[in-house]
Amino acid sequence: MSYCALSDVQELIPKFSISATSTPTSTQVESLIDKIAVEIDAVLEAQGFTVPVTSPANFVLWLKNLNALGAAARAMQGMFPSTADKDSTPVWQTFRKDYQEGLEAIRNGDIPAGLGKGADGLNAGSLYTSGAISTDEYPEPVFRISSSGKEF
Repeated sequence: MSYCALSDVQELIPKFSISATSTPTSTQVESLIDKIAVEIDAVLEAQGFTVPVTSPANFVLWLKNLNALGAAARAMQGMFPSTADKDSTPVWQTFRKDYQEGLEAIRNGDIPAGLGKGADGLNAGSLYTSGAISTDEYPEPVFRISSSGKEF
């Protein structure tokens, strides 16, 4: 299941109309949307989430934007495969960077707590935030670092 639609990608690149006769075509962009959604779901699954994510609404909206960014990057890369000059950054590179940063945020756990339960029943967001689950349920750390940065 994709998190965004063709209209969401079109919203990111309003100057370039996506249609049955554009390059890439609307069918090709819809295929890119599906492929990006699969990449997103793979990263989410690796973090313990059940996919596709359907709640909470704010996270689904964030995933919608992430899906659109990834698809827009790939579509624009197809439209403009070369850079303009040494001092410019094509818009597709900016979209790709934002998309990759979003995937990295999921990998690093920089996502809000309460995003739903993973396959193991744990709330994956809570592994990175305080207050989401009881501290009694946290495993003992292998080593500790004091506030001064020294291990003890």
